Amino acid sequence: MRSDLLKHIHITSLDFYKIWNAVTKLYLSNPIRHAYLLFDLIYYSDKSDIHILLKNNEICGYLLVWKGAVTRGVHIWGDAESLIKYLPANTPMIIQIYSEKLLNPILNHLKPLDANINVITHFDMQVDEQSFRPYNPERAVQITDNYLKHFIELKKVQGRVLDEKTAKDIILNWKYYGFFVNDKLVSIACAYIRLNEAWAIGDVYTHSEFRGKGYAKIVTSAITQKAIMTGARAYLHVRKDNAPAISVYKTLGYRVFDERPWIFYNIKQ
Repeated sequence: MRSDLLKHIHITSLDFYKIWNAVTKLYLSNPIRHAYLLFDLIYYSDKSDIHILLKNNEICGYLLVWKGAVTRGVHIWGDAESLIKYLPANTPMIIQIYSEKLLNPILNHLKPLDANINVITHFDMQVDEQSFRPYNPERAVQITDNYLKHFIELKKVQGRVLDEKTAKDIILNWKYYGFFVNDKLVSIACAYIRLNEAWAIGDVYTHSEFRGKGYAKIVTSAITQKAIMTGARAYLHVRKDNAPAISVYKTLGYRVFDERPWIFYNIKQ
């Protein structure tokens, strides 16, 4: 087969190594942009469905579907219009789109289905060692098994009920920092992707009764500092209309580097 022809490869947990060189080359060209792809191949290949387009043995488009939760986490990048048909439209999805030209084709594919569809613009923000401005990170505590009950209680307030095993797995796999008030965990932030070049920061949440006191800024500062200390850049996603959160992140040195549409897709009951 000629190497310059477009080739579609459906990656499974058994054969992802076949395109390892192509994936790592793409990742290193822009670690933040392609961190989800590399991370899921390394750590969640058994929970990921990945379609990749190759041209001249280089990746020119991909569709990544993380199946580790009821709501599928989807990433579609590059010249990937031909991959839209592989979207798991029978399940709820959050679709991150990395090319504006893919938005309308995806919507046209999904709209005939009986589902609720919302498009919400998000900012991508990043910070590095030069721009990071820490804010009392020493006041945050790393969440370990010792704080399991506190963590479960706050996640319940957040809207997610966890059993102990699931909570332990989350704490083990995602590095969390928290802030306590009178032995009550009231604010958390975590890194859910940790690679040498990039850490993804997320699940920033503060109990509603304790907001406006700078606690989210402290925990975000703590996990960001941890990323910076490893030599990585930290990045996060935030809704464009979430002005309070954007303000917090900017005071820590985060800056907007991209603006992208996300599609929230839920099947009607």
